[in-house]
Amino acid sequence: MTHIAINAQLVSFASSYRNAGVSRYTYTLLEALSRVDDDLTCTAFINAQEAIPAAASQLGKSPRIRLVPSRWSTSSAARRILWEQLDLPGQARRSGAQVFHAPVNVLPERMSLPSIVTIHDLAFVRYPEFFKPSRRIYQRIFTERSARRAAAIIADSEATRQDIISTFHISPNRVRVIYPSVSPDFRPEPDPARLAAFRARHNLPPRYLLYMGTLEPRKNLVTLVEAYAQMLSGDPSTPPLILAGAKGWYYQPLYERVRALGLERNVTFAGYVSREEQALWYAGAALFLYPSLYEGFGLPVVEALACGIPTITSTVSSLPEAGGPVALQTPPDDARALARAMRDAIADPALPDRVRVEGPRWTRRFSPEQMAWQYVNMYAAVAGGA
Repeated sequence: MTHIAINAQLVSFASSYRNAGVSRYTYTLLEALSRVDDDLTCTAFINAQEAIPAAASQLGKSPRIRLVPSRWSTSSAARRILWEQLDLPGQARRSGAQVFHAPVNVLPERMSLPSIVTIHDLAFVRYPEFFKPSRRIYQRIFTERSARRAAAIIADSEATRQDIISTFHISPNRVRVIYPSVSPDFRPEPDPARLAAFRARHNLPPRYLLYMGTLEPRKNLVTLVEAYAQMLSGDPSTPPLILAGAKGWYYQPLYERVRALGLERNVTFAGYVSREEQALWYAGAALFLYPSLYEGFGLPVVEALACGIPTITSTVSSLPEAGGPVALQTPPDDARALARAMRDAIADPALPDRVRVEGPRWTRRFSPEQMAWQYVNMYAAVAGGA
C-alpha cells in the first residue's frame, strides 16, 4: 500500500474561472487516482474555504482520498505560500504518507518526505515580460530550488522537459513526461437538438470561429485578431470570432487592438465559460484557434480535437505534441500565415468530417486513467527509493 500526500490548495470546487488550469489538472489527477489502484491512498490538503463544497464532491466521497483543509485561511497568494512553507511540511509528515507530491511547480522548503514536483511550464523564464515581477521572481527562484530537491520531476510535455533540463541544468534521467489528460465528456456532440438549444441560449450564429482560454499576452491573441482582420477584409462573409475566457495578466492591449482594427461588431468577448459548457462551445465552432506563443502542454488544443473540431495552433513549444498530425500549425509570429490557414480551413469541405474521426482517435492517448497509472508507478518508485 502506497500512501501519498498531495498539495491540493489550488483546487477549486466552485463554478468559476478558478476551476481551470492547474486547479482542474490537480482535481482530474485526484479523481483518476481514486479509481485506478486499490493499493493507493491519498491525503489531499485543500483550501479551508473549499472544505464544504469539497466534502460534497465525488472526491469527498472516495474512500481512497482523505481531504484535509488548511488550518488557516489561504485565500490570498501570500497566505497560501506561508501555509505551504510553514505548516504543510509538518502536516504531511504526520499524515503517515510515504511520498509528497507538489502538483504545481513548488515544493515546501522544509518538506522531509521524498517528493515529486510537477512543473507545468517555464513561461516565467521564457517570457518574463508577461508576468508581474513578484510572481515571476517567486516562480523563478522556488521552481528551480524545488527541481533540485525533488526525488523526481514530472513535466507536462517533452518540450517542457527539455526546458527544465536546459534551464536548470538538471540530469535528464530525473525528469519524466506525464501528459495531462482530457476528460471523457470532451467528445463529438451526438445530439443536434442539444447543440441547437445551446446556440439559442447564447445567441450564437450557425458558424463561428473560437478561441477559449485565458486572455493574456502569452496566448498571442493580438496576432489572432490581426489575422482575423486580414481574413475579413478578403471575405466579409467570414464567420464571427469569439474570444472566450477570463481576463488574465495585461489583457488591455487586446481590447485596444480590436477597437483599432474596427472589429467590435465581428469579435465577441464571451467572458468566463463554465466547465459544464466548455464541450458545447467547442462543438458549436467551425474552427478552433489557439496560436499561443508558449505552452507547457496546450490542453485546449486536445479538448477541441477530442470534440472533433478543426483546430489551428502554433508550431512552437509543446503545441505540436498536443495537436499531433491532426491540428494545423502556423508560426506564432506570422499573422499572414495564420490568416491563410484559417481561410483554407474554412473553405475545405472535407476537413470537418476528417477531424471528427481523427481528432478523437488522436486524443485517446491523453486519458485520465493513463495519466493516473503513470503517477501511481512514479509514487511507488519514489516510495521504494528507486
